[in-house]
Amino acid sequence: MAPVRSIAAAALCGALRLSTASPCSVDQALGFSAPTDVPSEASDIVPHDFASFSWPAHWFADFAGNASHPNRFSMDILDLLAAKSGARPFIRVGGTSTDRVWFNASQEVNAINDFSASGSLTSNIGIPDWVYIGPSFFEGFLNFPNTPWSWQINMGKTYGQAGGLENAMEVARRVMHAVQDRLESFEIGNEPDIFWLVKHRPRNYTMAEYISEWNQYADAASESVLKGNQYGLEETRFFQGLTTTGDNEGWTAQDALEGGLDKNNHLRSLAMHHYDGGGQEWVRLGTSLMNHTSTAANVSSLDNAIEAAHNFDPYLPYILGETNSDSSNLNFTQVIGVFGSSLWLVDRIFLSMAANIQRMNLIQGTTFGYTAWVPVPVDDRDPYVRPPLYGQIFAADAIGQDSDIQVYPLPSSTWNFSTHAIYKSGKLAKYVLLNLDEWNSTTPYPRPKQRVQLDVPETVCEVSVERLTASGASADEGIKWAGMSWNYTDGRLVADGEHKAEKLKVKKGVVHLEIASTEAALVTLNEA
Repeated sequence: MAPVRSIAAAALCGALRLSTASPCSVDQALGFSAPTDVPSEASDIVPHDFASFSWPAHWFADFAGNASHPNRFSMDILDLLAAKSGARPFIRVGGTSTDRVWFNASQEVNAINDFSASGSLTSNIGIPDWVYIGPSFFEGFLNFPNTPWSWQINMGKTYGQAGGLENAMEVARRVMHAVQDRLESFEIGNEPDIFWLVKHRPRNYTMAEYISEWNQYADAASESVLKGNQYGLEETRFFQGLTTTGDNEGWTAQDALEGGLDKNNHLRSLAMHHYDGGGQEWVRLGTSLMNHTSTAANVSSLDNAIEAAHNFDPYLPYILGETNSDSSNLNFTQVIGVFGSSLWLVDRIFLSMAANIQRMNLIQGTTFGYTAWVPVPVDDRDPYVRPPLYGQIFAADAIGQDSDIQVYPLPSSTWNFSTHAIYKSGKLAKYVLLNLDEWNSTTPYPRPKQRVQLDVPETVCEVSVERLTASGASADEGIKWAGMSWNYTDGRLVADGEHKAEKLKVKKGVVHLEIASTEAALVTLNEA
C-alpha cells in the first residue's frame, strides 16, 4: 500500500480530446529515427528479470499454493515469462500485510487472513489486520524452483510487542531454509514513512527512529538468521533498505543514507514504492495512464533517489520494490485492469529501464484491479489471465534472451505516441511503438491508423512486426500478442492461436507501417 505519487501533469493534453478530429490522423505521418549505435543517453545493460513481481503475504498462498496443492497456473505464467526473457521473474514477498505476519507452529492451514478490525483503513482496501501463518506457508516457495526471492521482515505492527522480534526472526529463518541460495535479500518493514497511517507507529514517527529500529532488526537477522548459514548467503550486507512511498520531505533517500541507514554495513540495495495514480476523480485511462508525458514525469520524479543510491559508497542498486498503475487497487478496474493499462505498462517498463532502475516489482493481488492474473477461483469464476499480463509478455519478448540489451526512449515521442529503441551489443535492433490514442468500439468514429516512418540502418533489408491488439482501450478480454492469447484451462496456462509477424521491406533506409489507435508494435530489424 502506498499513497498516490501521481504527477499533476497526468492530465496534460487531455483537453486535446475535445477536438472533433482524431488525435492520430492518417493524414500526418510520424517519423522516428534512432541512432544506429547506442547513444550515451541510453540505459545501462538491462537485467532480464527487470519486470518482476511483488506478492503481499496475505495473497502469497493464493499465488503459490503449497506442497499438496501447488498453483500450477502461477507456475506456468512464470515459466512463460522466463522462456521469453531468459530469466525467471524475481518475487518480493512484502507489503503492509507482511508487516502483520505472525507465525504459529501448530497452525495447520498455510495462512489465515484476519479482518477482525472491521472498517479499518486497510481492511477497506483488501488488506487484513493480521496474517497468521503456519508451517505449510513456506511450502509455497518450493513450487518455484530457480526463482529468486526477497522477504520482508515484519517490523510493523508487532514492533515492541512481546515476542515480536523473535517471531519475525523465526519467520525469516524459515524463509531462508525454504529458499536457500535463491534468497536475494531481506527487507525490513514496509513504507515506514506512513507507518502512522496504517497504525504501526505514532503520527510523529521520524526517520531517525526508523534508522535505529531498522539497524536493530538487521543486526538481529545477521546474527540469528544469516550467521553461519549453509547456503552461501552474505551474513551482513544482505538487506534492502528504505522501502518508503517515495522521495518525500524528511524521508528522502539522501536523508536515509546521510542519517546512518548503513551505519552497520547492512545495505545491499535501496528501494522505494511508487504508483502512478491514486484513484483521484481526474484520473482517466486515456489522459492519465495512456499518456506518455505523464508516465515519463512519474519516472523522472525518482531521479534524485536513484542518483543518491548510485553515488553512495558502496554503490547501491535502486529498486522499485513495489509498484503498479494506481494505489487504489479496488473498485478501479475499469482504468487499471483493461487493455489500455497494458499499454501503460509497456511504456512504464521501458522508461524505468532507461532511468537505470535495477528492477520493478509489480505488485499483485487476487482481488486487486491491476493484477496480471487471478490465481484462484473468485466469485464462482475460475482463475484467469488479466490484461496487464500482456504488457509483461510484450516486454519479455522485446528484451528477449540476448545479452547486452540497452534501451533508449526517443525524445521525439509525443504525449500519445511513445517510441523506444532497443540496442543489442551496442547496435540498433528493435523499435517499440505505442499508439496511446484512446479508442473503443463505442467511439463514434472508425478506428484511426497512424502512419509511421522508421529510419533503419543501411544493412537492414526488412523488418518483422508483431502487434499487441484488442478491441479497444477498455477491453478486458480478447487481447492478442502476435496472434496469441493465454488463459486458464483445467488448472494450467494454455496458449491459443498462431504466432503472427508481418514482414515489411525497407526502402532507402526507411520502413513504412501503420499502428492503429490503442495498439502496440514490436519492430525487429532483420539484416541482409
